[in-house]
Amino acid sequence: MYKILDCKFAETNSGEALFEVHNHFRVGNIRLWEAGRKHKTVVPEPIHIEFEPLRGYQGLPMEYLDLGIPIMSERLSAALLASGVDNIDFYDAILTNSSTGETYQYKAFNIIGKIAMADLAASDYIGYDQKLVANVGFKNLVVDEAKAKNLLMFRLAENINAVMIHEKVRKYLLNAGIDTLTFIEPENWVQI
Repeated sequence: MYKILDCKFAETNSGEALFEVHNHFRVGNIRLWEAGRKHKTVVPEPIHIEFEPLRGYQGLPMEYLDLGIPIMSERLSAALLASGVDNIDFYDAILTNSSTGETYQYKAFNIIGKIAMADLAASDYIGYDQKLVANVGFKNLVVDEAKAKNLLMFRLAENINAVMIHEKVRKYLLNAGIDTLTFIEPENWVQI
């Protein structure tokens, strides 16, 4: 019922990425975009982010990138809202191709909500401290879906890099023609 949201990378046959996003970890005075709570200060908009195409790549920027300041395309943000997701704050962002100067309207985003739903007794994990929150490494993640209470999208409290998405939303996105995403089964997700 829940999958981990990710994006297909633009890459060569050997797996090399075809562009690099110059994404910062701070805009205004905000550093933590993965904390799962509303920002306490005003986010200056639009947020300007550059990306550099590599090895002659001429395609579009990635649909979704959850690093530094998380970003997604306007079409993905609209589809998530239309699917019923209502716990994301969006901010206008402009992505600029540093080679061509082309710009793309995007959205920076902040997912409001973290849920501790990892079944640590059944999962294969590595804890880096005694708290077992935010940065637990997983080789085999087993989740207790009942703890999510059918929330459509949220961050996993045990590892905030995992954006959990309900099957209802996954189906909506696929039916909307968004084919640039991947939906990873929790047991196949590796984050060490």
